[in-house]
Amino acid sequence: MKKRQSNFEALRLAAMALVVTLHYLSKGNILLPMTSQLGMLDWAAYILEAAAIVAVNVYVLLTGYFMCQSRFRLGRLLQIVLQVWFYSLVIPLILGAVGILELSGLTTYDWLMLIFPLNMEHYWFMTAYVLLVLLTPLLNRAIAAMNQKQLAMAAILVTLPQSLLKSVLPVTFTTDDNGYGVLWFVALYLIAAYLRKYGLGFLSTKGRAALVYLAGVLAVWAGGVAMNRIYLATGRFSDRVSLTYGYNHVFVLAASVGLFCLFANLRSGEGRMSRLIVRLAPYSLGVYLLHENVLIRYQWPVWLNVGMPGSVLQLLTEWVVKVAIVMAVGLGVDFLRSLLFQAGGKLLEHTPVPGLLRKMDEAVN
Repeated sequence: MKKRQSNFEALRLAAMALVVTLHYLSKGNILLPMTSQLGMLDWAAYILEAAAIVAVNVYVLLTGYFMCQSRFRLGRLLQIVLQVWFYSLVIPLILGAVGILELSGLTTYDWLMLIFPLNMEHYWFMTAYVLLVLLTPLLNRAIAAMNQKQLAMAAILVTLPQSLLKSVLPVTFTTDDNGYGVLWFVALYLIAAYLRKYGLGFLSTKGRAALVYLAGVLAVWAGGVAMNRIYLATGRFSDRVSLTYGYNHVFVLAASVGLFCLFANLRSGEGRMSRLIVRLAPYSLGVYLLHENVLIRYQWPVWLNVGMPGSVLQLLTEWVVKVAIVMAVGLGVDFLRSLLFQAGGKLLEHTPVPGLLRKMDEAVN
């Protein structure tokens, strides 16, 4: 097993904290619609949103950076699928059994969401992510066969129609999904593969990478301010008022790559904090799967009394504390889930399943 690098594992944890931040702001009803007359506190919340909107892209960049030179493992994919199913169905059943959630009022559609989370896009990210993992044998073979110019061109050709066009043209494309699909994940995968194979280039210093991230965040926020002003003045472009806050907007992409390269430039330490980060990071996905469960995603902000505070200082203080609570609970629950999965894995060691998985891996690779 390859040794985990604490700088990238720290980024994994940071990205998940930013994912929680996005849901904290939206599902906590802190963000007013951008078609509203917004005040200083509202814009402060949107700055926080701009800083966090890179989270999903960064998570996929991490995947591409490490998986582009790895062998496909069906067992790992099955583990992810089982992890999704565990949080989708088992956790709600447990919470229903102890009286925290009411299950009696669930509709047929609700049960389909719980039982078939990937097919029903219970977690949109996991649906796209699993499809991306299924494509990695094909992507990796193509990446290995291409030289530097070919890989750069492939990344550009997949990225441009999804990102640059929507960012500069004053129209809304029917095919634009704001980066919520597997095709955008493929673009990020190719970008990460290029960074892995040929280095960080201009972003090979911490200062430049940090500058690109901060400039991207500011551009996302400033674009939101500009579109808000245009809408309030003209009453037009209501469908594009939050344009710069899309995952596949060029400003968000730039900020995402900047943040990724910033952490890539950090040294992987060996101290106590580094060991703790490496220990905790594998449980980060569980944070997402727990707090974004369809039966929980609108409940935890109520449990934590999330709402618009009275000042910027209070906004930042409550954000830090409550996101930390969600992270701590999610990491703890996923640690317990991992113990359960480890016990199940040991029971399967003496069955034909491991051998069958190895044969299927060999066939794919």
